[in-house]
Formats: sequence, structure tokens, C-alpha cells
Amino acid sequence: MHSWRALQTARNSSFRILTRAHSHIATSTTAAFCVIGDEILNGKVHDQNTFVLANRCFELGIDLRKIEVVPDTPQAIVDSLRQLSSNHSIVITSGGIGPTHDDITYDAVAQAAGVKLQYHEPTLQRMRRIMVKRDIKTLPNPQGTDEEKACARMALLPCPAQIFYPCDQLWVPVVNVGKIHVFPGIPKLFDMLLTSYMPQLMQQTGQGKAFVRELITTQLRESTIAPILDRLQKKYAQHQVKLGSYPDWTPENKHTRVVVSIVGQNKALVEACRSELLEQIPDSFM
Repeated sequence: MHSWRALQTARNSSFRILTRAHSHIATSTTAAFCVIGDEILNGKVHDQNTFVLANRCFELGIDLRKIEVVPDTPQAIVDSLRQLSSNHSIVITSGGIGPTHDDITYDAVAQAAGVKLQYHEPTLQRMRRIMVKRDIKTLPNPQGTDEEKACARMALLPCPAQIFYPCDQLWVPVVNVGKIHVFPGIPKLFDMLLTSYMPQLMQQTGQGKAFVRELITTQLRESTIAPILDRLQKKYAQHQVKLGSYPDWTPENKHTRVVVSIVGQNKALVEACRSELLEQIPDSFM
């Protein structure tokens, strides 16, 4: 909650405070997201998973540094995973783990990590058990019919790897090979598994200092406030406080031209930066 003094200060300036957010993992943990699928690149499907992951990372204090979208091409996926793994603490993938010919993520992960592919018997058993309960007729069988073999491809996993089942109601695993964590591309499944998997990810990354974010708004134009933002960014950059400016012309925000975001590890410094912004922008709400 905001203090009365902060609210009063906001009323007497051209900015008003929107939200305050905190997160709870060390900022030294960096993440990259590899979105896999031709359907994203050709505009057939709208990518929803990036937004979900970005929010989860911020909530946990994981610093999401890079997002790449790659086609269903083995070498493109391998190259992306190797590059992202070399520069980030964790790499999360989405897409390409289904039963069809273009589902090649597990194979690419195995190539990138230099490991083999192997049918994972616990996953096969889990698939059969859950599919029977759902009255699904085609069950996975690596030596069965073409349809059964295709189904079994979803349990042909990199080995060695850590295999997790975060959701009791789903047979879909999260496969962890080194820094790489493999998720499905279906948004509902991605969200469910990511949310349930986060405690495991937190154990790997360790607890640390939280992020803090303040959002404030102004009716002034970006060009008007740009010099102020530039000065404050230079002043606070050494403390890893970042300012961002975002134009907002939506009808429901007719009293807002710009939203300014202040993000950092140190709550006191973030609030000090916010206070300086509130002091340096003349009143524009009258």
C-alpha cells in the first residue's frame, strides 16, 4: 500500500503512481526463451507464452534477457540453444514436442547437449495410464502401429536428463538437460506446467534479492520528459535501476500520455528515483 504522503505528493505532480511490484529471486539468474515453431514465424499462431514467461520471471526475480523465435529446422534450434545456453543461466523452450514429423525439439536438445535420445519408460507408462482414463484409444507403443509409434515419439527424450511431472493431471513432462528446460507450446499446458515447475526452478537458481517496480504516468509528451529521464537514468544506472518510457494512447487512459517504469533491486533507490521524477515534472493535471 502507498503511504498518504506518497499519494499527496503524487496529486501535486504531473505523475501519479500506478502499481508497485516485488519479486523474489536473485537477479544474477539470467534467462533466455527459445520459441520454436514455423506457425509463430508465419503468423498462423499468436505467441502467448512469451507474455506468460516474462511475467513469471519478473515475479521470481529471474532476469529474462533474450527471446528468440526459431523455425522447425534442426540446425536452427541447435544453434539457438547452444548460443543461449552459453550466455544465460537458464534456457526455456516452448513448442515442438508433439507426435508429428515437425516436432523435433527433443532431438535438437539432445544434439545441442551432446546426448542421445531414448524412450523414457516412466513417461510411456504415465501416458498410457492417463490416456486410458480419458478413453483415448491410441496408446504409445514404440513397436506398435504407425499411430502408436507416433504417439510414443512424445516419450523419446534426451538421455541423460532430469524428468519432472509438475502437474498430476498431465502426462507431459518438463525435461531438463543442463541449462535447458523443455516445455510444450500449447499455451494452456505451458502456463500450467511453468507455474507448477517454478518451485523446482527456484531450488536450482537459489533465493536472492527481489526486483522492485514502480509505474507512474504523465500527460506530458515523451520528448518533454526525455531530458529528465536521461539525467536520472545516468544517475541511477550504477545501482542497476532502469527507467523505461512507454507511450499510452488508449481511450481508457485519455488522461495519460506516457507510462514510466522504474525497476531495480534496491527498493529505497527505486523509490528515491520515483520521488525525483515526481519533483522534477511540473503539474499537468490541472
